[in-house]
Amino acid sequence: MEIEEYQRNYQLEQTYWWFVGVRAMVERLLRLSGKDGSLGKVLDIGCGTGALLEQLKGRSREVWGLDNSQEALQFCRKRGLTNLVLADATKLPFDSDYFDLVSAIGIIEHLQDDQALLAEIWRVLKPRGVVILLTSSFPYLWSMHDIANNHQRRYYLRPLRSRIEQVGFETLRFSHLNFFLFPLLAPALIGHRLLFGTRSAHPRRIMPTPPRLVNAWLTSVLCLEARLIRHLAFPWGVSMIGAFRKTLPSAPGAP
Repeated sequence: MEIEEYQRNYQLEQTYWWFVGVRAMVERLLRLSGKDGSLGKVLDIGCGTGALLEQLKGRSREVWGLDNSQEALQFCRKRGLTNLVLADATKLPFDSDYFDLVSAIGIIEHLQDDQALLAEIWRVLKPRGVVILLTSSFPYLWSMHDIANNHQRRYYLRPLRSRIEQVGFETLRFSHLNFFLFPLLAPALIGHRLLFGTRSAHPRRIMPTPPRLVNAWLTSVLCLEARLIRHLAFPWGVSMIGAFRKTLPSAPGAP
Protein backbone atom coordinates (compact mmCIF):
# COMPACT_ATOMS: atom_id res chain seq x y z
CA MET A 1 0.00 0.00 0.00
CA GLU A 2 1.00 3.62 -0.43
CA ILE A 3 1.97 5.74 2.57
CA GLU A 4 -1.36 7.60 2.34
CA GLU A 5 -3.21 4.32 2.85
CA TYR A 6 -1.23 3.51 5.98
CA GLN A 7 -1.91 7.00 7.28
CA ARG A 8 -5.62 6.50 6.67
CA ASN A 9 -5.62 3.12 8.40
CA TYR A 10 -3.78 4.56 11.39
CA GLN A 11 -6.37 7.32 11.74
CA LEU A 12 -9.44 5.13 11.21
CA GLU A 13 -8.60 1.80 12.87
CA GLN A 14 -10.06 2.66 16.26
CA THR A 15 -13.44 3.81 14.91
CA TYR A 16 -14.06 2.57 11.35
CA TRP A 17 -16.73 -0.14 11.33
CA TRP A 18 -14.71 -2.73 9.41
CA PHE A 19 -11.64 -2.56 11.65
CA VAL A 20 -13.69 -2.54 14.86
CA GLY A 21 -15.83 -5.44 13.68
CA VAL A 22 -12.86 -7.57 12.63
CA ARG A 23 -11.18 -7.14 16.01
CA ALA A 24 -14.46 -8.18 17.66
CA MET A 25 -14.45 -11.27 15.43
CA VAL A 26 -10.90 -12.09 16.52
CA GLU A 27 -11.87 -11.85 20.19
CA ARG A 28 -14.82 -14.20 19.73
CA LEU A 29 -12.70 -16.74 17.89
CA LEU A 30 -10.10 -16.59 20.64
CA ARG A 31 -12.80 -17.49 23.16
CA LEU A 32 -14.01 -20.28 20.90
CA SER A 33 -10.42 -21.55 20.82
CA GLY A 34 -10.26 -21.65 24.62
CA LYS A 35 -8.05 -18.59 24.90
CA ASP A 36 -10.07 -16.56 27.40
CA GLY A 37 -7.10 -15.67 29.60
CA SER A 38 -3.45 -15.18 28.80
CA LEU A 39 -2.60 -15.63 25.13
CA GLY A 40 1.02 -16.62 25.82
CA LYS A 41 3.47 -15.83 23.02
CA VAL A 42 1.77 -14.09 20.09
CA LEU A 43 2.81 -13.23 16.54
CA ASP A 44 0.73 -10.87 14.38
CA ILE A 45 1.72 -11.42 10.73
CA GLY A 46 0.95 -8.45 8.51
CA CYS A 47 0.45 -6.27 11.57
CA GLY A 48 -0.07 -3.12 9.48
CA THR A 49 -0.37 0.00 11.60
CA GLY A 50 -0.81 -2.01 14.79
CA ALA A 51 -4.37 -1.75 16.10
CA LEU A 52 -4.84 -5.51 16.55
CA LEU A 53 -1.31 -5.88 17.88
CA GLU A 54 -2.11 -3.23 20.48
CA GLN A 55 -5.29 -5.08 21.45
CA LEU A 56 -3.50 -8.42 21.88
CA LYS A 57 -0.53 -6.98 23.74
CA GLY A 58 -2.27 -6.58 27.10
CA ARG A 59 -3.12 -10.30 27.29
CA SER A 60 0.15 -11.69 25.96
CA ARG A 61 3.31 -12.80 27.73
CA GLU A 62 5.30 -11.85 24.64
CA VAL A 63 3.99 -10.26 21.45
CA TRP A 64 5.63 -9.67 18.08
CA GLY A 65 4.46 -7.77 15.03
CA LEU A 66 5.74 -8.61 11.56
CA ASP A 67 5.20 -6.74 8.31
CA ASN A 68 7.02 -6.31 5.00
CA SER A 69 6.47 -2.53 5.05
CA GLN A 70 8.78 -0.22 6.97
CA GLU A 71 6.08 2.48 6.76
CA ALA A 72 3.56 0.23 8.51
CA LEU A 73 6.01 -0.53 11.32
CA GLN A 74 6.67 3.19 11.78
CA PHE A 75 2.98 3.67 12.55
CA CYS A 76 3.17 0.75 15.01
CA ARG A 77 5.97 2.58 16.80
CA LYS A 78 3.71 5.64 17.07
CA ARG A 79 1.39 3.45 19.15
CA GLY A 80 4.32 2.65 21.45
CA LEU A 81 4.64 -0.91 20.16
CA THR A 82 7.97 -2.76 20.22
CA ASN A 83 9.16 -6.22 19.07
CA LEU A 84 8.55 -5.26 15.45
CA VAL A 85 10.14 -7.21 12.59
CA LEU A 86 10.52 -6.28 8.93
CA ALA A 87 10.39 -9.63 7.13
CA ASP A 88 8.82 -11.86 4.50
CA ALA A 89 5.77 -13.70 5.84
CA THR A 90 6.83 -16.85 3.98
CA LYS A 91 10.23 -16.87 5.74
CA LEU A 92 9.46 -16.15 9.38
CA PRO A 93 12.60 -15.33 11.42
CA PHE A 94 11.49 -17.31 14.49
CA ASP A 95 12.24 -20.71 15.98
CA SER A 96 9.90 -23.63 15.38
CA ASP A 97 7.24 -24.40 18.01
CA TYR A 98 7.64 -20.95 19.55
CA PHE A 99 4.24 -19.20 19.51
CA ASP A 100 0.95 -20.03 21.22
CA LEU A 101 -1.06 -17.81 18.86
CA VAL A 102 -0.54 -16.44 15.36
CA SER A 103 -2.86 -13.93 13.71
CA ALA A 104 -2.80 -13.47 9.94
CA ILE A 105 -5.46 -10.90 9.15
CA GLY A 106 -5.74 -10.04 5.48
CA ILE A 107 -2.30 -11.35 4.50
CA ILE A 108 -2.60 -14.69 2.66
CA GLU A 109 -4.34 -13.16 -0.36
CA HIS A 110 -1.34 -10.84 -0.87
CA LEU A 111 1.20 -13.63 -1.36
CA GLN A 112 2.15 -15.46 -4.51
CA ASP A 113 3.16 -18.52 -2.47
CA ASP A 114 0.27 -18.82 -0.03
CA GLN A 115 1.14 -22.44 0.75
CA ALA A 116 4.53 -21.33 2.07
CA LEU A 117 2.77 -18.98 4.51
CA LEU A 118 0.60 -21.79 5.85
CA ALA A 119 3.64 -24.04 6.28
CA GLU A 120 5.55 -21.30 8.11
CA ILE A 121 2.64 -20.58 10.45
CA TRP A 122 2.44 -24.30 11.22
CA ARG A 123 6.19 -24.40 11.87
CA VAL A 124 6.36 -21.51 14.37
CA LEU A 125 3.25 -22.55 16.31
CA LYS A 126 3.55 -24.80 19.33
CA PRO A 127 1.59 -28.08 19.26
CA ARG A 128 -2.07 -27.17 19.93
CA GLY A 129 -1.26 -23.56 19.05
CA VAL A 130 -3.94 -21.52 17.27
CA VAL A 131 -3.95 -19.35 14.17
CA ILE A 132 -6.65 -16.78 13.41
CA LEU A 133 -6.79 -16.16 9.66
CA LEU A 134 -8.86 -13.68 7.64
CA THR A 135 -9.00 -13.34 3.87
CA SER A 136 -11.19 -12.25 0.96
CA SER A 137 -13.91 -14.50 -0.44
CA PHE A 138 -15.47 -15.26 -3.83
CA PRO A 139 -13.22 -14.61 -6.85
CA TYR A 140 -16.18 -13.15 -8.77
CA LEU A 141 -16.08 -10.14 -6.39
CA TRP A 142 -12.64 -9.11 -7.72
CA SER A 143 -12.54 -5.30 -8.05
CA MET A 144 -10.33 -2.21 -7.92
CA HIS A 145 -10.29 -2.70 -4.14
CA ASP A 146 -8.25 -5.89 -4.65
CA ILE A 147 -5.89 -4.19 -7.10
CA ALA A 148 -5.28 -1.29 -4.69
CA ASN A 149 -4.57 -3.78 -1.89
CA ASN A 150 -2.08 -5.73 -4.04
CA HIS A 151 -4.16 -8.89 -3.73
CA GLN A 152 -3.12 -11.94 -5.72
CA ARG A 153 -6.48 -13.72 -5.43
CA ARG A 154 -9.75 -14.17 -3.59
CA TYR A 155 -10.75 -17.59 -2.21
CA TYR A 156 -13.62 -20.01 -1.97
CA LEU A 157 -14.02 -21.23 1.61
CA ARG A 158 -14.10 -25.00 1.22
CA PRO A 159 -10.99 -25.39 -0.96
CA LEU A 160 -9.02 -23.08 1.32
CA ARG A 161 -10.16 -24.95 4.42
CA SER A 162 -9.04 -28.21 2.81
CA ARG A 163 -5.60 -26.76 2.08
CA ILE A 164 -5.22 -25.47 5.63
CA GLU A 165 -6.16 -28.84 7.07
CA GLN A 166 -3.73 -30.66 4.76
CA VAL A 167 -0.88 -28.61 6.25
CA GLY A 168 -1.75 -29.99 9.69
CA PHE A 169 -4.48 -27.85 11.25
CA GLU A 170 -7.82 -28.70 12.80
CA THR A 171 -10.63 -26.30 11.88
CA LEU A 172 -12.29 -24.87 14.98
CA ARG A 173 -14.47 -22.44 13.04
CA PHE A 174 -14.27 -21.13 9.47
CA SER A 175 -16.98 -18.74 8.41
CA HIS A 176 -17.77 -16.02 5.96
CA LEU A 177 -18.22 -12.55 7.42
CA ASN A 178 -20.16 -9.51 6.35
CA PHE A 179 -23.01 -11.96 5.87
CA PHE A 180 -25.79 -9.48 6.65
CA LEU A 181 -24.26 -6.76 4.47
CA PHE A 182 -23.49 -9.11 1.57
CA PRO A 183 -26.64 -8.09 -0.41
CA LEU A 184 -25.34 -4.51 -0.38
CA LEU A 185 -21.58 -5.02 -0.64
CA ALA A 186 -21.45 -7.72 -3.33
CA PRO A 187 -23.45 -5.72 -5.93
CA ALA A 188 -21.41 -2.63 -5.05
CA LEU A 189 -18.12 -4.44 -5.77
CA ILE A 190 -19.41 -6.00 -8.98
CA GLY A 191 -20.96 -2.71 -10.11
CA HIS A 192 -17.75 -0.80 -9.40
CA ARG A 193 -15.81 -3.28 -11.55
CA LEU A 194 -18.32 -3.01 -14.38
CA LEU A 195 -18.26 0.79 -14.30
CA PHE A 196 -14.59 1.47 -13.66
CA GLY A 197 -12.83 -1.77 -14.56
CA THR A 198 -9.72 -2.94 -12.72
CA ARG A 199 -7.06 -0.94 -14.55
CA SER A 200 -5.87 2.36 -13.14
CA ALA A 201 -2.56 4.15 -12.77
CA HIS A 202 -3.50 4.94 -9.16
CA PRO A 203 -6.02 2.37 -7.87
CA ARG A 204 -7.74 3.21 -4.59
CA ARG A 205 -9.42 0.97 -2.06
CA ILE A 206 -13.22 1.14 -1.96
CA MET A 207 -13.50 2.35 1.62
CA PRO A 208 -15.92 5.29 1.81
CA THR A 209 -16.08 6.96 5.21
CA PRO A 210 -19.75 6.87 6.24
CA PRO A 211 -21.50 9.42 8.48
CA ARG A 212 -21.13 8.75 12.19
CA LEU A 213 -24.58 7.20 12.65
CA VAL A 214 -24.16 4.95 9.62
CA ASN A 215 -20.72 3.91 10.84
CA ALA A 216 -22.21 3.06 14.24
CA TRP A 217 -24.93 0.97 12.59
CA LEU A 218 -22.43 -0.89 10.38
CA THR A 219 -20.26 -1.54 13.44
CA SER A 220 -23.23 -2.98 15.34
CA VAL A 221 -24.09 -5.29 12.42
CA LEU A 222 -20.56 -6.70 12.23
CA CYS A 223 -20.33 -7.03 16.02
CA LEU A 224 -23.60 -8.99 15.94
CA GLU A 225 -21.97 -11.38 13.50
CA ALA A 226 -19.04 -11.63 15.88
CA ARG A 227 -21.36 -12.75 18.67
CA LEU A 228 -23.07 -15.28 16.41
CA ILE A 229 -19.90 -16.70 14.88
CA ARG A 230 -19.11 -18.48 18.12
CA HIS A 231 -22.17 -20.66 17.49
CA LEU A 232 -22.43 -20.93 13.69
CA ALA A 233 -20.65 -20.43 10.39
CA PHE A 234 -22.18 -18.04 7.86
CA PRO A 235 -22.66 -19.46 4.32
CA TRP A 236 -21.65 -16.32 2.44
CA GLY A 237 -20.00 -12.93 2.88
CA VAL A 238 -17.40 -10.75 1.18
CA SER A 239 -14.65 -12.05 3.48
CA MET A 240 -13.98 -15.12 5.61
CA ILE A 241 -12.34 -15.67 8.96
CA GLY A 242 -11.38 -18.77 10.89
CA ALA A 243 -9.63 -20.28 13.88
CA PHE A 244 -7.43 -23.34 13.36
CA ARG A 245 -5.41 -25.47 15.79
CA LYS A 246 -2.09 -27.16 15.04
CA THR A 247 -2.61 -30.89 15.47
CA LEU A 248 -0.33 -33.02 13.31
CA PRO A 249 3.27 -33.90 14.28
CA SER A 250 4.43 -33.08 10.74
CA ALA A 251 3.26 -30.88 7.92
CA PRO A 252 2.30 -33.16 5.00
CA GLY A 253 0.99 -30.25 2.95
CA ALA A 254 4.11 -28.17 3.30
CA PRO A 255 6.19 -27.52 0.20
